[in-house]
Amino acid sequence: MLHRFLYSLFIPVISVITVAVLAIVLGYIFYNLPSFAEKGELKSLYVVLAGMLILIGTPVSAYLAVKIFSK
Repeated sequence: MLHRFLYSLFIPVISVITVAVLAIVLGYIFYNLPSFAEKGELKSLYVVLAGMLILIGTPVSAYLAVKIFSK
């Protein structure tokens, strides 16, 4: 019974910390990514490509994680 109570406290705290870390890292990447480009058109392209990579990579990595860990 004590384990369930501790899990009910720790899991939301860990979730909030994980979301905060991801938000900070992604914010830093998207803020500084255009500064790596030299021309104006490439600045937008790098941000779009990074967004597409995250959009496509998240479900693919989730599928692979489920497939690997469900064995």
